[in-house]
Amino acid sequence: MNLEPKIAAESAESPGGLFSLALLSLLAGAAVGLVGAVFRLSLDHADRWRNVLIERMHADSFVGLFFVIAICAAATGVAAWLVRRYSPQASGSGIPQVETVLSEVLPQELIPVKALYRMIPVKFVGGVLAIGSGLGARPRRTERANGSGYCPSGGKTIPPPRE
Repeated sequence: MNLEPKIAAESAESPGGLFSLALLSLLAGAAVGLVGAVFRLSLDHADRWRNVLIERMHADSFVGLFFVIAICAAATGVAAWLVRRYSPQASGSGIPQVETVLSEVLPQELIPVKALYRMIPVKFVGGVLAIGSGLGARPRRTERANGSGYCPSGGKTIPPPRE
């Protein structure tokens, strides 16, 4: 059953609905871009902080090395604890979950809004702690995964446009 022509026809018939959808899309894109930019800046600051720590501890030979390892391990441990304690859904990239919702294997209604609101700060803070402590990751992929959490939460809190 193909619903695409019907949806396109309904959108064309209600210009107010199309305008509000376009406005909401712009706002969602701006919010995702802002959070992504702040995430990148936070990663840059964490990277600089880690480099300064390594430089200062370099003179202490093995004691400095173990101190740097302990600090980075603690930051990674806090990131893992945040995920386990507050938002188990935040583990991983989140891309497979987004694909299952988009392919309608898992309806969006089954994802609680409270879980989405917890997932966003946990992914942000946990990502800064883990990646900033030296774990390898692709920050752009992390930005996309963080941004994909806004779409379902925004769609559940903002009412659909009136026809």
